[in-house]
Amino acid sequence: MHAGNDERRKAPHIPPRQALKPKSDMPGPGRRTHFRSDERREQILDCALAVFARQGFHETSIADICARARIARGTLYQYFTDKRAVLAALIERIVGRIIEAVQHWPRFELPPDAEWTAAHNAAFVEGRCLQLMAVVFADADTASLILRMARGTGFAREALARIDAEVVSVIAADVRAALELGVVRAFDPQVVAEFIVGGIEKIVIRALDDGRAIDVASITRQIAVLVSSGLVPDEHCPPPSA
Repeated sequence: MHAGNDERRKAPHIPPRQALKPKSDMPGPGRRTHFRSDERREQILDCALAVFARQGFHETSIADICARARIARGTLYQYFTDKRAVLAALIERIVGRIIEAVQHWPRFELPPDAEWTAAHNAAFVEGRCLQLMAVVFADADTASLILRMARGTGFAREALARIDAEVVSVIAADVRAALELGVVRAFDPQVVAEFIVGGIEKIVIRALDDGRAIDVASITRQIAVLVSSGLVPDEHCPPPSA
């Protein structure tokens, strides 16, 4: 009896936390970094994007993403059901940033006692086009990569539709305000907005698909003059290139 008690007294003490720590929570070498829930989700997305860029979407596995993020599979599955859900979240992140930026655009206002000329109108349209291009091309490499990966999933179509709806709404409101002030001709604001956004979208998607840089200043100027003054030259029409 006494010998057994002595052995129990001499047995090494194992802290409960160490004894219960599962091996599956040790995904790879190096120390793990602890994040809050929202930070962990963003970290997983950043790591997934890096792996997608290096290996391609179809060649990347959940294990690859977990290895890059230094997390266990179970941690990833707390946030995403599968690889497609990760891609959907990456697209949502870009769409959210674009929509948030568009919602903060200043609305059309005519300065008091100011004469609104064709040149003013072209300048305003050019400014709107520049704002849109700046948002999309703020991270062109990421946008291009995600657009290519999203092809065939339906995600790209849905994302573009949401961006279109937001931008068209803002531009239609601009046209409507200008109509009420009598400084533009009586066109349907929705038609004008969809025409402008559709043209820009075509140019942007083509550039992202090709992975090439575009002359944003030149393109926005030409769109602005076209929308403001049409194709037929006029003595009061501002030049298509500044």
